[in-house]
Amino acid sequence: MRKIVSLISLLLICLAFTSCVDYVQSISYKNGKYQMYYKVTLSKLLFAMADEDPEEIFRGFDEEALGEVPENASVSPVNTDLEVGAEFKFGIDPKTTDETEKAFLPTIAGSKCYIPFILGENESIADSVGTDTDNDYGEAFAEAIMSSAKCRILISKGVIPFIETAYFEGKGNQNYSIPVFDYGDDNCLEIPFIVLSQKGMYRTDRVVVIRK
Repeated sequence: MRKIVSLISLLLICLAFTSCVDYVQSISYKNGKYQMYYKVTLSKLLFAMADEDPEEIFRGFDEEALGEVPENASVSPVNTDLEVGAEFKFGIDPKTTDETEKAFLPTIAGSKCYIPFILGENESIADSVGTDTDNDYGEAFAEAIMSSAKCRILISKGVIPFIETAYFEGKGNQNYSIPVFDYGDDNCLEIPFIVLSQKGMYRTDRVVVIRK
């Protein structure tokens, strides 16, 4: 998991103050296993403007480079006319005793369900999406852009049929509410990147979901 986090941290550092990153995480249940999916991509246009090659980040990147991910994980490159990146897929038995696999699984405590959110696993992510600028206008502009850039977590209704609310736990019970949208067979949680820059305010390594 740390290897995936390190990769995503690198991507976010490259994209500070931009909304040219797309992140999707999903969880479903099929054939007795949780099916996990992660995708992170970068805009080719952004790198073209900087005269850089976005594919260089992923060159030589394969399963062996991942390190601590489940052995059955598959990694596929994403390379379209507009974006470049990678997607990860693997299944996990809910009764697994493997600590690596368990780190990706949701955990249930009564009406609460905790969903691991790998973007929030490392503090360097908060640094990479910080909004330090030379003036108030620049800071406000950066915050506006980062508020429009979102990462999405799709949760199959086969895993959690009905969601009452979702949030990041905050200090003094000042939680960060995460909007939930009905996508038919899935519920979609939308998390703006700006919340990851609020270092120390929230626990962002997991999302708390309250089931109805």
